[in-house]
Amino acid sequence: MSLLSDFFIASPEQAARYATDRSIATAHAEFNGLTFEECANLWAILQKTKPTPAHADAFESVLVVNGGQSLLNRFPQEFVTLLASLDTASSEAAATKWIQTGELAYMSCAASDVIPIIENLSRLARTAQQSGQSLYLWMCV
Repeated sequence: MSLLSDFFIASPEQAARYATDRSIATAHAEFNGLTFEECANLWAILQKTKPTPAHADAFESVLVVNGGQSLLNRFPQEFVTLLASLDTASSEAAATKWIQTGELAYMSCAASDVIPIIENLSRLARTAQQSGQSLYLWMCV
């Protein structure tokens, strides 16, 4: 069973409809197997701290469908700000640390596997800031 992980930019009203109408996203990036837990680990790395339950708890649960088969979470604004400020060197440094955490370590990911994810998240974060919209993660089993 695979987990779809879509990161997208939308208003709160649009985000609530994403599961049934993915065309509403202003911008998006699609990956597999990422949850807000992995994103929380990346956030802690960017903050230069250890991950805590508070990192994961800060991802606002917007929607839960079919007992959790589909989940929608909004990124914390502080994390969006950090992502938007990343340059190539800091993305690469974060990737090297991120692959040592959670599921990414379990899957033996290489930094080169996650750099495109970080770069896409950074791009989406900048778009969210410029548009005044939010960054969301939609996960579906």
